[in-house]
Amino acid sequence: MIGFTESDPANARNLTPFQISDFNRDGFLSPLPALSQEEASASRLYFDELLSTMQGMKDGRNAYAIMGYHHRCQGIWDLAMHPTILGYVEDLLGSDFVCWTSHYFCKVPGDERRVPWHQDATYWPVRPTDTVTAWLAIDDVLEDMGPMRFIPGSHRLGKVDWQPAEGAVALQQEIPDAEQLGEPVDNLLRAGEISLHASTLVHGSLPNTTNRRRCGLTLRYIPSSATVKEGAERVLMDAVPCRGDSGDWRRNSRPEGEDLRMIHDAYRD
Repeated sequence: MIGFTESDPANARNLTPFQISDFNRDGFLSPLPALSQEEASASRLYFDELLSTMQGMKDGRNAYAIMGYHHRCQGIWDLAMHPTILGYVEDLLGSDFVCWTSHYFCKVPGDERRVPWHQDATYWPVRPTDTVTAWLAIDDVLEDMGPMRFIPGSHRLGKVDWQPAEGAVALQQEIPDAEQLGEPVDNLLRAGEISLHASTLVHGSLPNTTNRRRCGLTLRYIPSSATVKEGAERVLMDAVPCRGDSGDWRRNSRPEGEDLRMIHDAYRD
């Protein structure tokens, strides 16, 4: 079943009770401060090096391909474990949770690909569908750069029907006529800020037609009481334990370096 579980405003420690209520109502919170100026600059330089290293491997991967490396790359691990981000997530998910996957969404200058309207939950094998995504801005995300767009309240609709996406797209599912579900809101962020959104929230983004890069790191957190659909047990092995009991999720230790060897065939040019 695909659905949304409300967070308890009484759990507020790092967020306010009003912010948790807003998350329950809208399906997202944005913007929230996360990294210091120095940390934001370091995270940008870190991604620059990761991207350059991956491109140097010349195996056909494109700028969207650094997906699922949180237990292989020390720098991604450290961002996933950033105490400010974990504090916000704990207020929404409770004291026991893991980061189960991650993904850099890097729109290079002039990128013609759009991210069609979709729900994350219809892609993922985790159940229940209680993942909270932290979208960390690596670069500034301005209105003309193809920012992520949310449809407030759409997270309460359950599973929304989708069809295969066509054209230049970064993801393959598309919810047709999604604007009929509500007025979209642009997710504008400065480097080092984050947004948080529910896995059932309808969202997407337009192409980046500017001469500036627009990159964000998505960190996906889920209560450790959750599990996976039959046949997807491998997902349980890739977790970063965050706080509390890790349940059935493997307790991977902090990576010693940056291992960017190809782990899947997704996002190849």
